[in-house]
Amino acid sequence: MSVRKQGAWGLWWLCGITFGIYYYVWYHRINQELSSVTGQPSGATGQWWSQLIPFFNLYALAKTAGRVNAAHTAVGSPTRVSSFVTWFWAPAWFASQTRYLQRRINILHDVLASRGVAQPVAS
Repeated sequence: MSVRKQGAWGLWWLCGITFGIYYYVWYHRINQELSSVTGQPSGATGQWWSQLIPFFNLYALAKTAGRVNAAHTAVGSPTRVSSFVTWFWAPAWFASQTRYLQRRINILHDVLASRGVAQPVAS
């Protein structure tokens, strides 16, 4: 199980500087990492292209929030994310779903690291 730690604001700026292209890379990567923690496949909602389809992209974001919660539950962490905030408020507030989710993924990384699970170097 490996979950990559990444600065939430750096991620947000990187998505903006690349005109949103890095967002798709990040989205696909986090869903793969969450699937490795939970042992459950992410399916179509975890694919980068799911974020291109109107309305399905919001559903996919809600499913990703569920995967974040399932990963935290799997490691015994009390941290949770709100599906509603993930698909409604965060995208409406300057595309902040990246910052919102990445902060919780960073907590997941720290929990796994504290348990001695090998983690890649933060970048």
